[in-house]
Amino acid sequence: MTSLKKQIHFTYPIKSKIAIGLVLCLFLSFVIIVLEPFDTDQFKSNNKLLLLSGFGILIFIVFVIQNCIENIWYLKTKKVWRVFHEILSTIVFFIFSGTILYFYNRMVVNGSSYTIESHLLYLLTIVIAMIPVFAPLMIYLRQKFGEKIVPLSQNSIMLIGENKNEILTLEKQELLFVKAVENYIEICFVDKNAKIISKTFRQTLSKVCEQAPFLEKCHRSYLVNTNNIKEIIGNSQSATICFLVGEKQIPLSKTYYKQIKNNAT
Repeated sequence: MTSLKKQIHFTYPIKSKIAIGLVLCLFLSFVIIVLEPFDTDQFKSNNKLLLLSGFGILIFIVFVIQNCIENIWYLKTKKVWRVFHEILSTIVFFIFSGTILYFYNRMVVNGSSYTIESHLLYLLTIVIAMIPVFAPLMIYLRQKFGEKIVPLSQNSIMLIGENKNEILTLEKQELLFVKAVENYIEICFVDKNAKIISKTFRQTLSKVCEQAPFLEKCHRSYLVNTNNIKEIIGNSQSATICFLVGEKQIPLSKTYYKQIKNNAT
C-alpha cells in the first residue's frame, strides 16, 4: 500500500500532452500498419492506409482530451500525483480509448453494427493484448515530461510574480513585510543567516494577500507579518513598526493602528 501512495511525476502543460499524444499516435499507427497485428493484413480497402492511420489519430485525440480533463483532478490533489492516481488514469484511458477504437473499427473500418458482446470481446482481447505494448511507453513519456512538485509544509509559503521565474518560497516566520511600489512589490524577508533580503516582483498587494493570507495591511502600500513585530513606536496619529530582526521600519497608518497593535501583542 505504501508504494501506491508514492508521489510521482505528472504531465501538466498542454504542449507536453500534445507532444506525448503525437508520439503515441505514430507508435500505434506503426504497429497497426507495419506489424499488422490481429489479422490486419487481411483487411482490404482502397483507403487501407488512411483508415488504419485513423486508429493512431483517435488515440492522439483521446489522450489529449483525457489528459486535459485530468488536470482538474491533479489540481484537486493539490499537485500531488501518486502511483494509484497513475494506475486509475491508465485504466480509464484504456477503457475510454478502447471503446472509441471499437466504434471506429466496427462502424468505419469494417462497416458492421454494434453489439454489446462484440464490444466486450474487443476490450477483453484486443485492448488488453495491447496494454503490455502501449502502456509502458505512455507511462514512461508521462514521467519523462512530467513534474513532481513537493508540497509545501504548513509553515511555508510561495510568492509568485507575474514575470517568468518570479517565485519565492520561504517559511512564514522569515517574511517581514511586502511593500507596493507602482506596478511592483518589494518582498522583505530574513534568510537562513538572519540577513535581511529584499526581492522585487511584478505583482499587486491584492494578489499577495491571496498567496499569503496571514499578512495584514498596515498601510495602503504595506502588508506586514505581525508575528515579526518587535514594537510599535508612536501613537495612532503617527506610528512606525519595528521588527525583531534588523533595523528596518515601516509606517503604520491611523486606519490600521488599533488592529495591528492588538494582533502584534
